[in-house]
Amino acid sequence: MDKAAIHSLAARVTAFALANHDERDCWEKSVALSGILAWGDADAVAKGRGWIDRAVATQNDDGNLSYADGYDAPPGHIKSFTPTATLTASLGVPLLRYYERTRDGRYLQAADLQAGALMGTRRTSDGGFWARGEGPELWIDMVYLMAPFLALYGTIKRDRSYVDEAVRQFEVHVRRLVDTHTGLSRHAWCEVPNHFPQSTFWARGNGWLIAASVDLLELIGDHPGRTMIASVGVGALKAMARLQDRSGFFRHVLDGPSSKKEASATLIYSYVVSRAVRLGLLDESYLDGARRAFEVVAGSVAPSGMVPGVAVPPGGPGVPFGWTQFGQGFFLLAALEMASRASEH
Repeated sequence: MDKAAIHSLAARVTAFALANHDERDCWEKSVALSGILAWGDADAVAKGRGWIDRAVATQNDDGNLSYADGYDAPPGHIKSFTPTATLTASLGVPLLRYYERTRDGRYLQAADLQAGALMGTRRTSDGGFWARGEGPELWIDMVYLMAPFLALYGTIKRDRSYVDEAVRQFEVHVRRLVDTHTGLSRHAWCEVPNHFPQSTFWARGNGWLIAASVDLLELIGDHPGRTMIASVGVGALKAMARLQDRSGFFRHVLDGPSSKKEASATLIYSYVVSRAVRLGLLDESYLDGARRAFEVVAGSVAPSGMVPGVAVPPGGPGVPFGWTQFGQGFFLLAALEMASRASEH
């Protein structure tokens, strides 16, 4: 796919995301905003800023950037879900990116409150933030939704303790959730009683892990945790590469041959592989798989710009498929990477 075709698709995907804003998808829109900011279209960035302004205007007394406090129990592996600050912190990265662009003090103040809410979240015995109020549980999702925010916040505030906390959260989640035999992550771990309430090698869960690894490597500088984060990220990427379908897709359960092909994990893989090559973590032989992953999803994008084939939250094996704002966002992030490597014609 040439550069012009990718740009055209990205414009449609952006327009669909902006036209289908729903206040109930608080955390889901964080990736869409990151994609919009990465492309940098002035009109889209301005419209996305309205989402951030709304999040700041409705920030809760407890500091959470959530204007969707109530969650119905979705289908999947849980019966109830009370969000903690690990979820609402997902808006922290685009919030801080808008702060860097505008120097609007409201955004930094909101980030201060969100960081405080996150640091006050209940923890497992080894220091991991609970993923939901019904814990003590750790979910692999949260390494992406909270750790880059902590690292970016600490960098902007020049407070190393937040960067240290980002690395610590990554390490604790990896210790509890990443299988040492395969390098792949399980979805959720419960401390009491000690078990995996959702134990499959969920594709997007491993996507959260690899995306967090490259984000953190670009944010933490020469932190002593770099080697550990790089090793985990590369291990998961190589394990995923071995499970990529001939079509370019990944299965919703990575090692489940009858599991459905899933778009968001496929896009995350494409995006992260390209970045990992830039960081010198992988050699260029992996780029073919990244290109095939992007192009097979690109071929499914609706004329409206909707990216279909995404497993909706909470991501367990039995969930329905549809479209989500994070699916739109990861399409944009992968598209930008692929456009940078594509020919003009």
